[in-house]
Order: sequence, then structure tokens, then C-alpha cells
Amino acid sequence: MLRILRIEGDPTSWILREPIEAERVTASSSPVTLNVAEPLAGRLLLSPGSVRSAVFISQLTDRGHAPNGVILPESSSCLYVPSTTGPDPHSNPPRYYLLPPSADLAALEADITAAMSGGTFVTVDITGPVDPGVVVLNGGTLSFVVLCPAPTGS
Repeated sequence: MLRILRIEGDPTSWILREPIEAERVTASSSPVTLNVAEPLAGRLLLSPGSVRSAVFISQLTDRGHAPNGVILPESSSCLYVPSTTGPDPHSNPPRYYLLPPSADLAALEADITAAMSGGTFVTVDITGPVDPGVVVLNGGTLSFVVLCPAPTGS
């Protein structure tokens, strides 16, 4: 079974919580939701219609190339969009976006999935890391996003 996912254009090796068969993605015409454990913990929404390539492997032979995990602020959920540097916790600003405390991740997941399926735009309010703003996602070309809940205990 396959537990590691790499998506073209993003250097991240996503560690899946549950093993997957690649056919789950290739057989789907709608976005596929995968639970990821590292480097960010959350739900990865993969758009089979927009991703150019995805590599599924059973294990990493050299853990040195996988991010060690990102420590999020204690009370914030976040959104990660594809980046050429991955979710590097040492970059300034970080390569993920903090969501307002009022963010409804289930509703946001449904909105993004609908945008991916319909090829439409969706906007996401963000709180930082520096100033509030909005992320505009083009569901027609977006290969994936990761939604991360606030760490437990917050």
C-alpha cells in the first residue's frame, strides 16, 4: 500500500494517515480527500482534473528530504496552497496561511471541492501571519490544497 504522495510543482513529501491505492485518484473525476499526517496534519484535497502528475510511493528511503513537520501557532487552523518551496517553517513569511478562529473547515472544504469540481473561483479569508487578507483560488487549475485544523488542546 502507498503512504507517501508527491505532487508536481511542490517539493513536499506528504505522509498519508491511511495507505491508498493510486487507482482511487485515477478513477475519480471529482476531487479526492486524503488525510495527511506530515509535514502538516490535515486534509489534502487533490484535484485529479488539474494535477499534472502525482507520485505515490510506499516509503521514503531518505527521510532527510522530507520536511520534519511544521509547528503551527497554538490556536490557529491554516490553509496550505502549492508552493515551489513547500511548507517551510523557516521561511519568512511561512508558506501557509492562518485562518480566522471562526473558520468553518468543513464548509471551507466543501467550497473548495465545489470550486475544483466546477472550475470556479473561491476566496478564503486569512488572518496572517502579518496582516489579514484573502487567498483567491482558481478551482479550475488548482492541483491541491491542505486544510489543517488548529492543533488539539487549543
